[in-house]
Amino acid sequence: MTSQQPDTALAGIRVVEICDHKGSYCGKLLADMGAEVIKVEPPGGDPDRLIPPFLHGRAEAGSSLPFLYANSNKKSVTLDITTVEGQQQLRGLVESADLLLESMPPGMLAGLNLSFDVLRADQPGLVFTSITGFGQSGPHRDYRTSEIVASALGGAMVVTGFPEDPPVKLAGSQAFVMASTMAAISSMIALHHSRATGRGQQVDISIQKTMLAVTSICGVGKWLEDGIISNRFGTGLFASVPSGTYPCKDGSVYIMVNRPKHWQVLARWVNEVSGNQEVLDPMFDGPSSMRQPYRELLDIFIAELTGQFTVEEFYREGQRRHLAVTPLSTAHGIAADPHLNARGFYVAVDHGDRGVLRFPGPPYRFSATPWRLQSPAPGAGEHNHQFRAPGGDAANTAQARGRYKPAPGADRAKEQALAGLRVVEFTAGMAGPWIGRLMAYCGADVIKVESKDYPDVSRLFVPPKAPELGVQSQLSPWLTDWNAGKRCVSLDLTRPEGANLARELIAESDIVIDNNANGVLDKLGLGFESLVRLKPELILCSSTGYGNSGPDASYISWGPNLETLSGLSGLSGFPHRECTMTQFAYPDPLAALYGLFAILCALEYRRKSGRGQQVNISQLEATVASIGDVLLEVLVDDVEPAKIGNRSLYMAPQGVYRCRDDSGNDDRWCAITIASDAQWQDFCRLLEKPEWIDDPQFNSLSGRLANHDLLDRGIEQWTRTRDPYEVMHSLQAAGIAAGVAQHVEDQWLRDPHLHARQFFEEIAHEKKGTVIAPGLPLGLLGTPGRTPHAGRGRGQDNHAVFCQLLGLGEGEFSRLLDAGVIQAPDEP
Repeated sequence: MTSQQPDTALAGIRVVEICDHKGSYCGKLLADMGAEVIKVEPPGGDPDRLIPPFLHGRAEAGSSLPFLYANSNKKSVTLDITTVEGQQQLRGLVESADLLLESMPPGMLAGLNLSFDVLRADQPGLVFTSITGFGQSGPHRDYRTSEIVASALGGAMVVTGFPEDPPVKLAGSQAFVMASTMAAISSMIALHHSRATGRGQQVDISIQKTMLAVTSICGVGKWLEDGIISNRFGTGLFASVPSGTYPCKDGSVYIMVNRPKHWQVLARWVNEVSGNQEVLDPMFDGPSSMRQPYRELLDIFIAELTGQFTVEEFYREGQRRHLAVTPLSTAHGIAADPHLNARGFYVAVDHGDRGVLRFPGPPYRFSATPWRLQSPAPGAGEHNHQFRAPGGDAANTAQARGRYKPAPGADRAKEQALAGLRVVEFTAGMAGPWIGRLMAYCGADVIKVESKDYPDVSRLFVPPKAPELGVQSQLSPWLTDWNAGKRCVSLDLTRPEGANLARELIAESDIVIDNNANGVLDKLGLGFESLVRLKPELILCSSTGYGNSGPDASYISWGPNLETLSGLSGLSGFPHRECTMTQFAYPDPLAALYGLFAILCALEYRRKSGRGQQVNISQLEATVASIGDVLLEVLVDDVEPAKIGNRSLYMAPQGVYRCRDDSGNDDRWCAITIASDAQWQDFCRLLEKPEWIDDPQFNSLSGRLANHDLLDRGIEQWTRTRDPYEVMHSLQAAGIAAGVAQHVEDQWLRDPHLHARQFFEEIAHEKKGTVIAPGLPLGLLGTPGRTPHAGRGRGQDNHAVFCQLLGLGEGEFSRLLDAGVIQAPDEP
């Protein structure tokens, strides 16, 4: 590396990628952080090069906007791995690699004599990561998937949109983005373990399980607790009153209130502008549950307020009053957003004869190893000369290049992959805590620092079946989902002695995670500049709504606010809906996964350099990056992307179709994707509609796309009389991707594949004995994760951490406890 060129976190890592659109984003994440990613394509190139929309509307192999976005910074070779020669060439590439990524059907590589066991014999430290719809085992292993099918079976669609509409998918390819990000995380964890032991492993990523984890806020723990099946709820949130979109003079804003003080601020504003006295009635005060019966009335009051302002006026004034208010952005709006542009989020990439194109930037910022978009997606086989020539670069094995130095002794080979790392958390909610939850699951010692004066929202839990018990800080299913496996201490950080104890703890740790407002840790003397002097190798990851700089850095937001501000809500859903919201605060788990990947990149850089660094996550930028392929239409061609609901631009028919509902609710659905003419013909035969095969309206993709409404009506005549699982299984038996739009009860009671794959985790609980939680789909087959406990009380681990770990004497511990510096645990 030269002094003119900044370091890259993953420099020296070589990745061989055999992925279609299900997994190509994983390779992009690694390549954008400096790994050398070699994309293996079939002769003639990856068919994904023909996925629309296209640059300047020209349907050419090098102009697919989704392909251009997902394959930046990569190299390309073309190989026919169905031949012996191609298999030998691939083995030569893999022998020189640290990581193989693949998204082929389960067993396909093994059938070509390219299984993990075969490749591991050539390269013992190899990490072999597979991304498939349902994983490498289980009764649905060979079922086909698609973006819409993964979203349906993964629990996302049934809680997205409006109850009057069919379940609907989010814009872009969010199921594949999430699975790819999970695969990048798991691959880096496996590489971390391989570095320490010299032993690689196989990673089995299930797209369905990933989506179930992402939607866990509506998952099995909540349902077992309250018996309520989460469903579509329009633009509002069932647990937050008020919440939703409200009309302004020139558009709409999103408002979310889930704190008593925020309601009082909003009520006073309504009164101030409209003179409404009723809104000040004390019966509306308190938590959201107090306002639930009056949701519709309060919506009227708030609309009277918002209607007096433009979107810009209300956004700025609402944030000045410290309310979570955001615009409902269009693609054009987010492309021109002053905050993102002031932060230099969008980047220019030279695409040669296609010109300089504007791309979305990084979902994370690094202080020492910046994310960089250096080269456009390669042409098919552009690097054949480099990797296929006799004696070429692929001949250098990873061990010969010094990448793998097997550790002495094999005792660590069976340890959890992150054993030996210590993490300190200053977090609340989900976006920060879920990072630590995943790390604890992999063996890291994660210590959550809390305060009785500022409790985590998951501590403010009132049992829905026993509200008379009041707040029960250890019983929330979300405390389990986001904080199980951690140790919990409680400090008054506003006291110098409390902050000093935190500094001592950090000095014994590797990583700090923070998702407080910008500047909070700095005010406590715990900012990065202070901590890095204490421990130069420290990694600090901070996650905030808008990032740590820019004109709006002090603004507040929740996950749903970022759905609207980023353009995700405005671009998702059906054309007749202005805004389409999830009920699982999608930017929270999204930002958590990006944050964990960034931390693992920083760990890899520290391994090589001994240097720590600061990582900053802007949850807004992370969400925009997830729809980067959609936003390219406006960024490169000034075209507002069309809302397409559940349809595809290149497969037809595709949709979610109403099925028979024996419960009487008339809300059972199955997602179906027809991906080829051959599948279309099989589909027609299954539906006993052979006349459709030769019908000129339907016998070509263009005809099916043009006549989609007519097809939908005909298909629903068939599905309407059938159970959704019957529809799914019959179509899958015919080789057609289909999946029930499952709600949480379906996942637990009607999905044998999830139980066969042991998705649900039974965890020992401090108060309940055991609890059931959604699994963490990291798929580490060599070093599987585990959760040792759940339901830890605030401060429960004070003595173990401060006395046994930090060496505090019993007398000093008692003095600090009596003084309230170390805060007494919650009452048992």
